[in-house]
Amino acid sequence: MKTAKLLFWCGVIYSILLVLFRGALPPESSPTLLLVGLPLIVIAVVISRDLVGRSTVPTIPQTFPYSSRSLQEDPVHFLSGQIRVAANASDSYFEYVARGRLRELLLLKVSLEEGLDRDAARVALSDPVEGPRLMRSKELYTILYGPVPSTGPERMKIVEQAIRMIGDWKG
Repeated sequence: MKTAKLLFWCGVIYSILLVLFRGALPPESSPTLLLVGLPLIVIAVVISRDLVGRSTVPTIPQTFPYSSRSLQEDPVHFLSGQIRVAANASDSYFEYVARGRLRELLLLKVSLEEGLDRDAARVALSDPVEGPRLMRSKELYTILYGPVPSTGPERMKIVEQAIRMIGDWKG
């Protein structure tokens, strides 16, 4: 749109100059090449400068030292970092990241030891009646599916308890 406006004003200026210049010449003279060609060259230069001024320069993509390979090499370090962050983070982060990891860990253990399908085990564990019976621990169910504790050391204590209880759980 900006280039179209520029072309319009260049045409207006050219028309005005053409009328003024032709008015100064005698009527029997023919238009010269300079009168026709020079304005076209000027318009081409103005348009090219406008387009060059608005063009962008491509940037070189930056590489970051972070890679998925480091997560595969040290998953314990990665998870402990997530748990440390969850200790002081929002309730939703604690619920969906820290508790979600613990629930997935228990789900894997229950599905392997009980021989249940993962989806069936997930539904059974989240059920308020079936979950504590399947876990054989009301306390573990409360830790994983109960209210979110306040931030700080209480969350760390609950995560430690959950890890210990999941490790001790036998099907």
